[in-house]
Amino acid sequence: MPPSDDIAAVLLASTEFAGDEDAAQLLSRAIDPAGHDLHRDSLPVTATTDPQTAAAILELIEHGQVPTMAAVRTQLTQNAVRAEVERIERLGRVAQRSIDEFGRILANLTAEYWDTHGEGPTRRIVLRSEPLLSLVRERIGDIEPAAVKHLWLIERAQRAGWIAYDAGPRSLCAGRRFHSSRYGNRVSLRPVSVIGTLVAGFLRDHETTHGRPARWSALAHDLRDDRGRRVFNDTADARAQQQWLRTAQWMDLRDGLPVAGQRGLRALARQGARRRPTARGPKDLAVTPITR
Repeated sequence: MPPSDDIAAVLLASTEFAGDEDAAQLLSRAIDPAGHDLHRDSLPVTATTDPQTAAAILELIEHGQVPTMAAVRTQLTQNAVRAEVERIERLGRVAQRSIDEFGRILANLTAEYWDTHGEGPTRRIVLRSEPLLSLVRERIGDIEPAAVKHLWLIERAQRAGWIAYDAGPRSLCAGRRFHSSRYGNRVSLRPVSVIGTLVAGFLRDHETTHGRPARWSALAHDLRDDRGRRVFNDTADARAQQQWLRTAQWMDLRDGLPVAGQRGLRALARQGARRRPTARGPKDLAVTPITR
C-alpha cells in the first residue's frame, strides 16, 4: 500500500469518510499523483489544516472527485461566491422588513431629481445617495456601496408601490404610494396592481360607453375602489399620478386625455377570462326526462 493511502486514511479518520476506501483512494491520488502514475501538482497535506480548504476537499470527495489543488481552488472560489450570495439574500430579507422606509427615500429622491433635471435618475445615482446609504447602515449594517444593488431595493420598492420604471433609460419615477401617502385614508389604500387595473377598467369602460376618452376631472371624481374610496384626491392628483401609471403601462394618453394602457388592457382581459363561465358541451345541455 503506498504511503499516501495511509496518510489519506488518517486524514479522513475523523470525518464522515472514515473507513471509506474509495474516499481514501481519491484523496491519496491528490496527495501523491506520481505514485498513481498521474502527472499533476500534488495536494500538500498541510492544506488540510485550514478549515475552509478541508471543507472544500471533503465536498469534492463527496462528489466523487479527486481533490487536486486546482479543483480545491475552484471549489473554494465557488464556496466564497455562494456564501456571499447567501449573505446578500439574508440582508435582502432584512431590507424587506424596512421596505416602506427605503421606498419612501427612493421615491423622494426620484421625485426631486425629476423636478430638477426633467428626467429620472439612474439606479446608481439613487443607490449611492447618502440618505439611502445612511438608512442601509442603520437598518442592515455596513455594506460596500457597490454591493447595495444586490439588496434589490429598487425592485422591492417597485413591488411595494413606491416607485415605477420600465425598460427605458431614466424612466425611474415616484409611484402610487408616494402620491397617496400625503392624503392618508382619504384615498384608496389598495395595492398598486389593483389601482392600475381599476384605472384601466374605468378608462376602457368610459371610452366604450361614451365613444371618447374620459376627462381628467371625471377620472378623478368618479373612480372608486371596491370600498367606495376615491382613487385620486382631486384632478391635480390624477394628473400628477399619470407619470407612474403611464410608465407602468396602466394608462396611456390620446390627445392629452387618459386611455387604458397596454398592461391595463392585458390585466382586464385576464380578469375577464377568470370570470367568464366555462362553455358547456352537449352533455351538459341535455334535458333529463321527467319520470313518474
